Amino acid sequence: MYRTLLTILVTALFAVLAAAQDVPTPVPSSTPEDVVKISTSLVQFDVSVTGKDGRPITDLRPDEIRVFENGKERKVSGLSFIAGEPAAVPVSTSSSRTTTILPGRKLKANEVRRAIAIVVDDLTLSFESTDFVRQTLRRFVDTQMQDGDLVAIVRSGGAMGALQQFTSDKRQLYAAIDRIHWNALGNGRIGTFNPVEPKFPFGQSVDPGTGEETSLEDINRANAEYRENIFATGSLGALNYVIRGMRDLPGRKSVLMLSEGFRLFTRDEGGNLSSTRIVDAVRMVTDSANRAAVVVYTLDPRGLQVPMLEARDNTLYWTQEDRDKEVESRTADLRDTQDGLRYLAEETGGFAIVNNNNLSKGIRKILDDQSYYLVAYEPDDAAFDPQKLRFNKIEIKVSRPGANIRYRRGYFNVGDKQLSENRNADPDQRIVDAVTSPFAESEIPIHFNAIYNYDQKHGAYVRSLLHMNIADLDFKKQADGRMKAALDVFAYAFTENGRVAAKQQKAYTIALTPENYEKLRSSGFVYDFLFPIEKPGPYQLRVAIRDKGLNKIGSASQFIEVPDLKKARLTLSGVVLDSAGAKSGANPLAATAIREFKPGSHIDYGSVVFNAKTANAGQTNLTSKLRVFRDGKLIFEGKPQAISQGGQPANSVAFMGTISLGSKLAAGDYVMEIAVTDSLAKAKNSTALQYVQFSVTE
Repeated sequence: MYRTLLTILVTALFAVLAAAQDVPTPVPSSTPEDVVKISTSLVQFDVSVTGKDGRPITDLRPDEIRVFENGKERKVSGLSFIAGEPAAVPVSTSSSRTTTILPGRKLKANEVRRAIAIVVDDLTLSFESTDFVRQTLRRFVDTQMQDGDLVAIVRSGGAMGALQQFTSDKRQLYAAIDRIHWNALGNGRIGTFNPVEPKFPFGQSVDPGTGEETSLEDINRANAEYRENIFATGSLGALNYVIRGMRDLPGRKSVLMLSEGFRLFTRDEGGNLSSTRIVDAVRMVTDSANRAAVVVYTLDPRGLQVPMLEARDNTLYWTQEDRDKEVESRTADLRDTQDGLRYLAEETGGFAIVNNNNLSKGIRKILDDQSYYLVAYEPDDAAFDPQKLRFNKIEIKVSRPGANIRYRRGYFNVGDKQLSENRNADPDQRIVDAVTSPFAESEIPIHFNAIYNYDQKHGAYVRSLLHMNIADLDFKKQADGRMKAALDVFAYAFTENGRVAAKQQKAYTIALTPENYEKLRSSGFVYDFLFPIEKPGPYQLRVAIRDKGLNKIGSASQFIEVPDLKKARLTLSGVVLDSAGAKSGANPLAATAIREFKPGSHIDYGSVVFNAKTANAGQTNLTSKLRVFRDGKLIFEGKPQAISQGGQPANSVAFMGTISLGSKLAAGDYVMEIAVTDSLAKAKNSTALQYVQFSVTE
C-alpha cells in the first residue's frame, strides 16, 4: 500500500482570524425547468421579442402574437415573460492570468443561472482563426463569465464528452482553452481562402465516364467540396451531441458555436443551387435544441473579410477572366458559409455574429440575450402522425410595430414522453447520468477527494478517497451476526475534452462485526482506491456508487491537474488534512476525504515537494507559505516557514504545517493555498502552488 503523505511533522502554528460575517446572498430562482415542452396535447417554446433599439419588449399582450403550425393558425393558450439576468460589470483583466486562479465552487442545480456550451469547430477553423479564438475564449473566462454560470468548452474534432466538461471552475476552462490547436486534419487552410496555384497548359485530363476534359483545378474543387461536406456533417453531429447532453441542465441554456461556417447548398458552374445532406443535419440539430430548450448562437472568427486576391496567391499564367472568377468564387464561398451559420442560429431562436472583428463584443450581445416569452398552444393531431408529417414547421407573427422576433422554427413528430421512455429503457442509464452530470447525485451523500502523488516505484498516480456514512447504506444482519451491505463503485477519469483516460468498475461488499458496525456509525468509512495516470494533464475525476439493496445512487467529482515531473519544474503533490476536530475519529484519510472542520479546530496539512534544486552539499533551501481565501477574497496570509529536508531525498521532500481556525470563524466554504518557494531555482520556476478546499461547519 502506498505510504501516507503525512510522514514528516514540522509544526508551525498560525492563527486565522475570524472572517467578517457575510450577509447571505439569496439564491436566484432558476429558469423554469420546462422551457420547451412537446407533447400531443401541448407545445410550449420560447420566443425572443425585441424593439428597434434591440432591447426586449416586456409588455406583449396575447392578442399581439399569432402562432402558425404547418401553415394553420393555432390558438395561443399561454403567454408569459421571463426576465433575463442583468449584464455584469466587466472585471479588469490586468491580473486575470498572472494572479491566483482559485478552484471554482461546485454549483447546485438551483444555483445555476446560465448553462453555456462553447463549441469550437476546429474542423473548419483555419490556422489564423485558431489563435483568435483562444484569445476570445480567455477574455470570456476572464471578464464575461459570472457567478452562477456553468460552462463547457468542447472541440468538434475531439472526443465527445459534453457533460464531463460543464464546470464553474475557471482552472478547468483555461486548461481546455490551452489545448485548442489548429486541426491539420480539418480543412487544412492557413487563412480564410486557399491560395491559388499557377495554371499550366498541360493540366487537363479526360473523364473516362463522359469523355470530357477535366482540369486539375476542377478535380481539386470537387475534392474540396466533398471534404467540406464531411467536415460540416461531423461538426453538426458533434453540436447535436452537446445539445442533447444539455437536456437536463437547469438555467437559461445557450450554445456558442465558433465556426468558419458550412454550405447548405452547392453551386454548379452556372450558379444553380442543389441541396446537400447538411440541411437534414441542421434539422436534427434544430429538433434537439428545441427539445432541450437550447438556443444556438454562431460566431464567425474570420471577422470582416474582403474576398480579393492576396499576396500568397500565385496567379502565374492566369488571365484577367480567371482572376475575376476567383474573386466571384471567394465572395460566394464567404456568403454561402455565413448563410449556413445564420440559418442554424435562426432555426433555434438565436442569431449569428459575422463580419465582426470584435468577437468579445459579440459574446456580450449573446449573453445579454436572456429575456424571452413562453408561448404555448395546442398542436394539431396530424403533427404526431408519422404517415402525414415528419417535421412540423412553426411560424410566429407579432403585430406590434417595430418588433423583431426570433423563435424556434419547428420540431419532429415525436413527443417528449416517448423520447424519455426510450432513454430510460437502459437499466444502467441512471449510473451514466450520475457519472456524466455536472451535479452531484445525493440519494447517498458522499465526500470525495483526489490527491496527486508520485512514487519512484509506481510513477504518478491519483489516490482517491471516497467517504460514506453507514446510516445511508442498506446494511442487513447476517446469520453469523455480521452486518453486510453491497455496493457498485464506478470511477472515471476524463481528459479535457471528454475522453475516458482511466476507469474502474467494481462490486464491493462490506461485512462488519457488530462492534465495528457500531464504531463506524458515527465516523463512517473511506473507500480508498488508486488511479494510475499515464500522461500528465488536466483531468475531471467522477465517481458514483450504487447501493444494490436500496437501488440508490450517490456521485461526486473533482478537477485535478497531473504535472509533468520530467520538465524538472518545482511541483507539489496534493494536500492531505488531519484534525481531531474533523468528523473522522482522528483518521487522516477520512479527514482528507470530508474536509469539514469546526471553528477553533487545529488542521494539520501535508504535501510533498518534487524537483527541488540542491546546493553543493545536496541540501535544499525551501520555504512554504499559507494563504486562506473565502469567496475569492484573501482572509489570511501566513509568514514563510522553512521546510526541513532532514534525511529525505531532494527530489521528494515531504513537509507538514498546522493552522488554527479562529473560534468565531464563519461557517462556509474556504480554499487553502500552499506556496512553496525554492531559493536555489531560477526565478521563473521558483514557486509551486497547490490548493485544497475545505468547509467550516457549526
